Amino acid sequence: MKRKIKGNSLFWVFMKLNILPVVVLTLVITAFSATLFASSMNEEAENGLVNLCSTVKTMYDMVYSGDYDSRKNGDTTYFLKGNHRLNGDFTIIDLVKEKTNVDITLFCRDTRVLTTIRNENGERVVGTKADDEIFEDVFKGNQANFYSGIIIGGVRYFSYYAPLHASDDTCIGMIFVGKPSEEVEQMVFQAVSPIIVLEIVIMLVICCITIRFSRRLVSAIRKIEVFLEKVSGGNLHEEFDSAVLERTDELGEMGRYLIRMQASLRGLVEQDMLTGLHNRRSGEKLLRQVHDNYVSEQIPFCVAIGDIDYFKKVNDTYGHECGDVVLAKLASLLNAHMRGRGFAVRWGGEEFLLVYRDMHLNTAVTCIQEMIREIRNLRIQYEDLWIDVTMTFGLVEGSGEKVEHIIRDADEKLYEGKNSGRNRLIYENTTA
Repeated sequence: MKRKIKGNSLFWVFMKLNILPVVVLTLVITAFSATLFASSMNEEAENGLVNLCSTVKTMYDMVYSGDYDSRKNGDTTYFLKGNHRLNGDFTIIDLVKEKTNVDITLFCRDTRVLTTIRNENGERVVGTKADDEIFEDVFKGNQANFYSGIIIGGVRYFSYYAPLHASDDTCIGMIFVGKPSEEVEQMVFQAVSPIIVLEIVIMLVICCITIRFSRRLVSAIRKIEVFLEKVSGGNLHEEFDSAVLERTDELGEMGRYLIRMQASLRGLVEQDMLTGLHNRRSGEKLLRQVHDNYVSEQIPFCVAIGDIDYFKKVNDTYGHECGDVVLAKLASLLNAHMRGRGFAVRWGGEEFLLVYRDMHLNTAVTCIQEMIREIRNLRIQYEDLWIDVTMTFGLVEGSGEKVEHIIRDADEKLYEGKNSGRNRLIYENTTA
């Protein structure tokens, strides 16, 4: 503990001799620290916008297959992703806006087609034009770029624009991600202001606190950046650093929002929207994990591929809406059957993949035979119609062979069942 100095004489001599250099040095250090910190924040914000832009494009690629395109119908221009018309579909950008508080806009050429930005009346600024400078740089120049002073609807934005390409790699539109510059500047000011108000005479303490604070803050931002980078790269099961989630400031809140966004993305990317089952991409990943467990620990498993018999006839006779009802009803039955046994995957069209964990062939045969009986007794109502369906399954026991070979073997048994009368299970040269 420091000894308290008695009297004021030495204090004032010290103040006279040191106040000016201390003030100047403190101002220089504060100014330098503020500039460096602001630059770091801006750089991290830029990286965050780039990663979020990549995440949004990845979401559109995963949810809607195909390339960007535009079609004109009379006076209306439609912006397409594959066969899906994007005009009026704000689901994805609103979800990201809700989770990250970052505004997003999709342009067809220089016209806003989708946006989360609203005017003073609360209306989306759809149909408005991009700034001429941005159109020249990003669309015509085919080059992504940052802008710190672009005014949209009377609000100045810190933003990132990137081109969107058609199937022939020509630029067909742009994507914007950004936050109001005032929010970014306020975040920087709030981070720097504690440094300014600290006592000048305790400069070493100020420096230590600043260094410690800056390191922790930049470290948290870096962890958020790494997490966003991995999620935007397709790793939707990446674990987020718990130290950031334990923070009680805006960065901790942002981290919790990112976790929720990751879970929402996982549902969009890994789940079949119609049936609620795992989609093919997710199913393949899970199957490889089961296969790896067999190779490393000899945990048995079985794989079955099932196909709805004469499903095309259902679609042709009653329509695709009826076909969707049939798919959803059967998927619900398959999912209930697999609960506690493994998992079901919509493999494609009317095909389903079933993976039985920790189960040998004879047990899996009994399970599928029971399920086939349930399907035979199932009556599916569509409007005033009652529809009966059956399914054919091919079943194999898992092995150390490549996953592709196991799936191929199950598929061959499925088609053997199709060619031998349908409505049955084929396994190890035996029909059930």
